[in-house]
Amino acid sequence: MSETADRTSVYEIGYLIADTVPEEKVSAEADTVKSFITKAGASVIAEGSPIKEALAYTIRKKTLGGSYDKHDSAYFGWVKFELASDKVEAVKKAIEAHPSVIRMLLITTVAENTYLGKRASAVPAATGKKAASAEEKKEAAPASIEEMDKSIDEMVKEVN
Repeated sequence: MSETADRTSVYEIGYLIADTVPEEKVSAEADTVKSFITKAGASVIAEGSPIKEALAYTIRKKTLGGSYDKHDSAYFGWVKFELASDKVEAVKKAIEAHPSVIRMLLITTVAENTYLGKRASAVPAATGKKAASAEEKKEAAPASIEEMDKSIDEMVKEVN
């Protein structure tokens, strides 16, 4: 058995489901994407249900007929999972080949929750750190050049 077959890593796949898929069938498409992952033997750590998002630019995807579909919005979903390193490429190819997936991104990540989202400003409170008081937030008056020179002289000692 190769060295990579013994190693498991944590991955996250972000995917876009075409906005041409009816809204009531989006969860079924997301389940299909998730099934590609679980059939490979992965254990799912976390996932985000697809929500419709406006895209930053138009995405073109070639259809089976050879023409291109243009998408200005799509349903974005993600799945974080742990899988043997030698199986991840097959999962990636299966998801890319799925007709309703217009784009996907696979990254290596960590198992811990790293998503901050809209609560990023509340992180100090969530970690138990006390918020800075108004007095602590006040900036000190700018130091004069003489004070800076004196401070530098105190830090620098001549070596004989």
